Amino acid sequence: MENIRICDEVDFAVISGWESTAIENHSGIVDNLRNFKGDPDLIASSLRPVRVIAKQHKLCYAVGESAVFDLYLLNDTGRPVTGQVRFSMVDPGGKLTQLGSWAAPQTTREVFSAPIQLAFSTPPLAREGIYRFRLTADAAPAANFSREIWVANTQPGFHRKLSVGISGVMPAVRHQLSQLNGIGVSDFTEGTHYDLIISSGVVKGSRFERPVGEETGLEAQPPTAGKNEPHIPGHIQAEVLTAVRSGTPLLAIIPDDDLADGVAKQLADLGAFTYTGQVGDLRAPWMGNWLFVREHPTFAALPVNRALGIHYQSPGKPSNGLLIDRAPGAPEAEVIMGYSRDHDRRIGAASFVCKLGQTPVLVHRAPPFSEPLQQRWLGNTITFLTQTTPA
Repeated sequence: MENIRICDEVDFAVISGWESTAIENHSGIVDNLRNFKGDPDLIASSLRPVRVIAKQHKLCYAVGESAVFDLYLLNDTGRPVTGQVRFSMVDPGGKLTQLGSWAAPQTTREVFSAPIQLAFSTPPLAREGIYRFRLTADAAPAANFSREIWVANTQPGFHRKLSVGISGVMPAVRHQLSQLNGIGVSDFTEGTHYDLIISSGVVKGSRFERPVGEETGLEAQPPTAGKNEPHIPGHIQAEVLTAVRSGTPLLAIIPDDDLADGVAKQLADLGAFTYTGQVGDLRAPWMGNWLFVREHPTFAALPVNRALGIHYQSPGKPSNGLLIDRAPGAPEAEVIMGYSRDHDRRIGAASFVCKLGQTPVLVHRAPPFSEPLQQRWLGNTITFLTQTTPA
């Protein structure tokens, strides 16, 4: 609603108000009993006649970066707003910093949105955690606006220089590894010592972009979705699995149904866990799916003990979870992140630790997070796996 109001060419907006039948209860502001599905102030505050807004360019930054905002005054009253507009931030330690103040801009008749300052850059964000930004108007206290920005340390540091072998990884994973200091990355070669092996199970013909869920609103599945599309399962080369059984930890990053299915079957065949398929992906945009994460060393200094929220920026369409259980004679898998979807009672594992013999294996089925959080997670995970390597 804020974005719509900022665009002064828009004359009005329509929001789905409520559902009309007991079975259809997905997308309205209220349910079929007219009860609000969430905090109504989220919409009400954005519709106040006078409203100041600090629109962030990003919701997550790396330590040392500056946050960038576009500052606006919205005024539907036809009367001038006087006094100052002030911008401030509170860092993760509670320190308040005044960032700037400006005279409230004047709006003219039939113009309801006025920029205060565009592309405003903050000082470098030096601490990890949540920064809280606040934009206030002296003449209209009810117009005040706040926004939380998450800052992550994308170079957490390793306990020593690490050698990482990669095999069949996605291009995005290779790029993420290249951004980390303190590791040497090379293509896996049989017989070479590595502190860690990372694989996505990519083989010739692997695809990472495919139609998922319903798009048109007319049917449960578009008639063309998935037709004539080869489903090539992911596969980790035998030499890699031999090295893992010999004691080298494995990180399997498999954010795709076909990659996940093939790799999960391989690991299940080796006795790491039992595998009975995946929960299933997004059925339709208005039905939803969700990932939820608990506290764990791989998510150190990241939002935990919650559903993945807006700071993760994790896409819903490629999300899924593996249906796993304890294999005979194997230890229980340690599930870190779960997955489920609307109209489904099953819960799958989206990120979990298991073992091949005594060697730790971390299977990560989740799609990528926002770049700073993804880099923090990757650094955490490499640290976790290399520090848990048997002596």
